[in-house]
Amino acid sequence: MELSFPLSSAFLALPLEGSPKWQFQALQEELRDYEDFLRFQNPQSPHLTLQYWQELMEIEYGQVRRQAQAVAQLCAPLTLHVQSVETFGSRGEDRVLFLTVAFSEELARLKKSCPWPNAKPFTPHITLARIAHPQRFAVQKKRIMKALGDCAFSFSCDCLRLYAEVEGKKQTPLEDYVFCGSSS
Repeated sequence: MELSFPLSSAFLALPLEGSPKWQFQALQEELRDYEDFLRFQNPQSPHLTLQYWQELMEIEYGQVRRQAQAVAQLCAPLTLHVQSVETFGSRGEDRVLFLTVAFSEELARLKKSCPWPNAKPFTPHITLARIAHPQRFAVQKKRIMKALGDCAFSFSCDCLRLYAEVEGKKQTPLEDYVFCGSSS
């Protein structure tokens, strides 16, 4: 794949694969009746973002790749736990519907090993959908939350994945960095 720099909307994340990916897709399917005001996260690439870059220049891209490989060398595979569904937004309006992920010691170690500065506090979550019409969402919120019900599940992660917008396609997987560390 030919990359054109600067890369837009690049991020390093923990991907959901196999059964957890299907569970994510099933949750989105429960929301199909609301797709007139929800913009769904790409069902082919559910993930927990560890680091986001609005833009990456070619020299930065090389550094990110090397640093991601170094982080993966030290990290052991880990299991994370989706706990519930929640929303966040601004000015009293919900803007994002997401799955909360329990903060674990392993996840904290992984995040701490990432060398990139963060402007915002790390809140582990997996976006289900963006809310295009907050007022219409507010009217249906109780129904939506009930439809999602008990959405708790666990998922294993054995790699970091680097994504970016490529040729207009958002969340294009660029490279995986397999965890090589051991559990201690």
